Amino acid sequence: MAVQEEETTAADQPVLDVRDLKMHFPLRAGLLKRVANFVYAVDGVSFKIMPGETLGLVGESGCGKSTVGRVLLKLYEPTAGEVRFHGRNIFAVDEAELNRIRQRIQIIFQDPFASLNPRMRVKELVGEAYRVHTGDKDWEKNVEQVLKKVGLQPEHMQRYPHEFSGGQRQRIGIARALAMSPQLIIADEAVSALDVSIQAQVINLLDSLKEEFGFSFLFISHDLSVVEHIADRVAVMYLGKIVEMASDRNLYQTPLHPYTDALIAAVPRAEAGRRARRKTILRGDVPSPVNPPSGCRFHTRCPKAMDHCRVEEPTMIEARPDHWVACHLHGPMPHD
Repeated sequence: MAVQEEETTAADQPVLDVRDLKMHFPLRAGLLKRVANFVYAVDGVSFKIMPGETLGLVGESGCGKSTVGRVLLKLYEPTAGEVRFHGRNIFAVDEAELNRIRQRIQIIFQDPFASLNPRMRVKELVGEAYRVHTGDKDWEKNVEQVLKKVGLQPEHMQRYPHEFSGGQRQRIGIARALAMSPQLIIADEAVSALDVSIQAQVINLLDSLKEEFGFSFLFISHDLSVVEHIADRVAVMYLGKIVEMASDRNLYQTPLHPYTDALIAAVPRAEAGRRARRKTILRGDVPSPVNPPSGCRFHTRCPKAMDHCRVEEPTMIEARPDHWVACHLHGPMPHD
């Protein structure tokens, strides 16, 4: 049996503490299927989420942000690092304790249709985990209450997923996540498959539910305009690493990393009288995570790259109060 670590529950202690997390997927080749190389999907990621906080994790497709979400639940076996939930290392507990922790960490997937069993009615989809883990004979009442919280009606309990619209199916996914009264919810591109008008409804729903139930939130998305409306802090990922992390306001108003600046500049703005920002133009494509560039991984596309950016990897520093960045433009210059 795994050693039981004492949980921390103080309001000033993180709900989730991720330390140097790595997830390298092996690439096998030849008849013997020997490991020929690795996909460095997540390559040293660290962050914390405080009680009641929403952390937005953003970046282009392929940067590793969705992999982070899955490793946090140990859906993938991590290569290295620690993930501490209320002070307990998820990777060091036994299977029974991991299942108990997973009850308090729930995930909302990108595609609600693919994540919902088409052969199960809504009441089983939402209530199965609650019924199994609590043994509550009145579990259907709990399902009915949760469905009301997400804007669905009691009669929906008897229907199957294919009978709902995309937005309704995502509400079912949200209800399933809420059923176990989690302390942390991971939303992995939870609105990217929805129409823009439906996205706004779901974002407002998630925000109001967080206020009501007080859970912490990791909101994973490629869309900075969506993250801006829901996150308290934002972490920007590029090619397996976090390159900048700050409060929502500081990051959007004064981005420090050229990559963040380019992402924000690309977000359409329609406000009248707003001055146009000078756009940072990115060159080329995202390099392969199989063979990431040496030095700063962003230097192959960075308009401000210097010679030492190509050879020396920048470290994450606190350039401003609670504003962290990994960029040579804001760190000490290397010695010649």
